[in-house]
Amino acid sequence: MPRQCLFCDKTANSREHLWSDWILRGHDWGPIQMTLGNSHRKVIAGPDQKVKAVCKQCNNGWMSALESRNRPLIGCLMQDFSTPLDASQRESLALWTIKTAMVLDSINKRDRSAFYERGACENLRQASTIPTKATVWAGRYYGSGLGAFGTDVWLCLPNGTRAARAYSTTIIVGHLALQALVIRRLPGHEQTSLSADSKLGPWDGLLIQVWPAQTRPVAWPPPLMFTNSGRQSIATLMDRWRIGKLVQ
Repeated sequence: MPRQCLFCDKTANSREHLWSDWILRGHDWGPIQMTLGNSHRKVIAGPDQKVKAVCKQCNNGWMSALESRNRPLIGCLMQDFSTPLDASQRESLALWTIKTAMVLDSINKRDRSAFYERGACENLRQASTIPTKATVWAGRYYGSGLGAFGTDVWLCLPNGTRAARAYSTTIIVGHLALQALVIRRLPGHEQTSLSADSKLGPWDGLLIQVWPAQTRPVAWPPPLMFTNSGRQSIATLMDRWRIGKLVQ
């Protein structure tokens, strides 16, 4: 059966760039390491990768418009320029982050079911609605890189019962680091009080919350920056929500 578009009921007949041309242009990002699920890590020649997950109407319509709206801001942040961020800019950045997270999530279904349900994807397209229980942060990276990483997270009750599934997506674009965490309660736990606890770290100094967006402007960059090693390493951000014992 032809694959359905991630965001609507049309056929996925367009190959969406994993990384937009304007992000790749002018930078030599070099080879990329890729791992999906429990598969072996492989090295691909470069980051100009396309995925067949959306239709032409979505790719050339609202998705292209979202890229164009965020291009000036992300271009500024990925080049490490200082700037104030108002509420509308942070909301737009959060929409771009969640859209990218949904495309990335749709790729990795080899050993797992997709996290984002069709209704959430359609709501993003139709009304620019970010999923409930979603939080998005932005941080500054001392180095410059390009990467995307996903982590499945389970929220459990004290007796070990799984009450919610969460998904963390970390995106690195130049000097900009973005992270989204979305929580989805499991049936029977819609009213259960839940919270996700990350590993300890100086997160308040490293990250600015861009969603839910408060009304007052915030200054960029945050006081601290991610480095390549130590407590403030970019690897620590990727591993922020990997807590407890590994569950196969």
